Amino acid sequence: MSKIVKNGESWMKAEMHAHCSLDPEDYKLCRHSPEQLISEAADLGYAILSITCHNEDVWSLDLAEFAESKGVVLIPGMEVDVEGRYHVLTYNFHTGSENLNTFDKIRSLSNEDTLVIAPHAYFPGITCLRSRLERNLDVFDAIERSGFYVRGLDFNRSACNIAAKHDKPIIGNGDVHMLWQLGKTFTWIYTKPGIAETLKAIKRGLVRVESNPLPWGQAVQWWATAFWRVASWYDLQHRPLRSGA
Repeated sequence: MSKIVKNGESWMKAEMHAHCSLDPEDYKLCRHSPEQLISEAADLGYAILSITCHNEDVWSLDLAEFAESKGVVLIPGMEVDVEGRYHVLTYNFHTGSENLNTFDKIRSLSNEDTLVIAPHAYFPGITCLRSRLERNLDVFDAIERSGFYVRGLDFNRSACNIAAKHDKPIIGNGDVHMLWQLGKTFTWIYTKPGIAETLKAIKRGLVRVESNPLPWGQAVQWWATAFWRVASWYDLQHRPLRSGA
């Protein structure tokens, strides 16, 4: 996409759902550090990135400055567990996940400088919102089109239909756990560089999604790698100590 600049605004390539080795839950899957994630994204032309670890915002001034040195705006964010298990993407709240773990708490803390996205809402998992999305639609500023799909099997359709029905912006995200996922599904955001500017542009719907299905081979590779890494971690945690150790 051509980066037409007007009044300091341009189309900026963005990934708003990514994990790294600091993730309290997905560190078992993610071998890359936040710096490696930022560097890889920059090499692929991303200008906006949010590292959304589970229930922990890993954003820091040092990390933001590192991202800036690579030409990337780093957005504070995390993927919080709401009502016990349902995943919700929250941005720029500057508070702990314990203050965002119910829909009512998110409602009370949302403001013009925050953003809330419904991720993989209708995927077949116990952490997916499904009917709770429409029941709490006022909480969400946008709805995710997840990059985790293959030809002939795409669980994004219901979420996209809900977004169209209620005039909510759709954000394409890779839900990146492995670096090769970058560049498959992402969003162009028409904005000035900056955290507040980016979030406001998303709310205004100044977005375009670019999305390509994962080849079946890569999808199988993802699941095989994820299973192997989790199994290896579990084995290490439960391996008995040698006598005399």
